[in-house]
Amino acid sequence: MLQYRLGLAFGRLLSYIPFWAVYGLSNFVAWVLEHLAHYRHEVIQTNLAKAFPEKSARERNNIQHRFYQNFADIIVESFKSLRISKHQMQKRLKLRNPEVFENLKKQNKGVIMVMGHHTNFEWIAMGIPLVCPQECFAVYHPLKNRLFNKKIVEIREQFGLQLFKMKETYPFMLNNPSPAPLYVFMADQSPHKGKIKYRTPFLNQNTPVHLGVENLAKKCDLAVVFIDIFRVKRGFYEVEAHLLFEDVKETPQYQVTQTHVQALEKLIQKDPANWLWSHKRWKHA
Repeated sequence: MLQYRLGLAFGRLLSYIPFWAVYGLSNFVAWVLEHLAHYRHEVIQTNLAKAFPEKSARERNNIQHRFYQNFADIIVESFKSLRISKHQMQKRLKLRNPEVFENLKKQNKGVIMVMGHHTNFEWIAMGIPLVCPQECFAVYHPLKNRLFNKKIVEIREQFGLQLFKMKETYPFMLNNPSPAPLYVFMADQSPHKGKIKYRTPFLNQNTPVHLGVENLAKKCDLAVVFIDIFRVKRGFYEVEAHLLFEDVKETPQYQVTQTHVQALEKLIQKDPANWLWSHKRWKHA
């Protein structure tokens, strides 16, 4: 209880700091993470070396340096989420091609929107109901601390996103009464070692991937859309949607999975510093 109250008080204090000052704090946090704490330095270096063997050590160090800045921005922006208004979020999150989701909505077609841990993925997920006409849902893994979990859910749902627990994914989606829902799915997490059923090339490595997007799209008759996320400037993001599959029923096995993995790979290769390199993505590769 004390830990929760102290954490919430600190977060609320930071949430009142204006954005221009918040990014000054972010610069300091990035410097601490990189030069004092050496936060997951070896993991990041190893991941970058495997993903980009053609790049020089200097180029990879530059990507790592910019990664820390991206990661620090995500941290401070997460604190701002405690009191960011709907108007502020609408100014800071734009969808470049809303017609992709509008057309699917007109067809009464549900959607799995696939994304990676790229730029501020938290803001994008919580803000997606502000730019899409669908009723929006996202899977989440509950925290052990009930108070922290309640607050995180409250923050993520403040603009209309509805969360459901990871262990309830299949029954929830198969029985969801919403006529044309949109589901937010992260596509770049590593499956548990005992649940690996498929591997595919990803950033120069034979990578185990989840098959949930493909399986659920077929079971629930959902279109599959991948989104590229771009940081236009600090605190301002734009999303570009790519309709990968409008109908997946007749697609060959693993085609959906390979396609969305390749879409993420293309985004990372184009903008490598803003992906979450501190994650042990290839621990079971």
